[in-house]
Amino acid sequence: MKIYLTRHSKTIWNHEKRLQGRCDSPLTSEGIENAYALKKYLEQSHLYFDFIYSSPITRAYKTATLLFDEKKIIQDSRLMEMNFGIFEGRKISDILETDFELYHNLWNHPEYFTCIPQGESYDDVMLRAQSFLDDLQKLDENSTVMIVTHGMYFIVLLATMLGLERKDYIKLNQKVVEGCSLTVLEQQNGHYELLNYNDCHFLPHIMNASFSK
Repeated sequence: MKIYLTRHSKTIWNHEKRLQGRCDSPLTSEGIENAYALKKYLEQSHLYFDFIYSSPITRAYKTATLLFDEKKIIQDSRLMEMNFGIFEGRKISDILETDFELYHNLWNHPEYFTCIPQGESYDDVMLRAQSFLDDLQKLDENSTVMIVTHGMYFIVLLATMLGLERKDYIKLNQKVVEGCSLTVLEQQNGHYELLNYNDCHFLPHIMNASFSK
């Protein structure tokens, strides 16, 4: 099975460096242009997807509909972004001033991170990711799958696929995976091989952003 992962395209809150989580904001004009660029790249590469999955949060589902305007998109709540609780909607710079240690651990010491008040823990998100992957493995082994999701969920899903320990999540999360980039894995008998990571050579706009700034 071939699995393609992408993150939703750039939003207004991405531009403003606000934490989104379960809250939402519209795609920017640059984000829409990037989605169309990925759509064109997929078409030129003659990629056909047997199954297209998306988080139901609007910024992800909107990205999916821009990519696949005439195809069935399966919305799955297990692909939703981590719930960042009381931090959602706040600027990252403000969070670093008031709750530095908690936010710092979220990205830099995930093995010590517990939970943002009213939010999810890593264990909560991992359970969702593993449940989704268990169902994915029930599909025909020759299937090609596209998944449209979110930045932190992308990290947890990919880390779960690769069997990374919690402390090693930092190998994936020091840079935000680009919206509408492509990450490709091959799955055989429950083993995942990473073929391509955060490929964005076809995108006109690159954020190259850090979660922690």
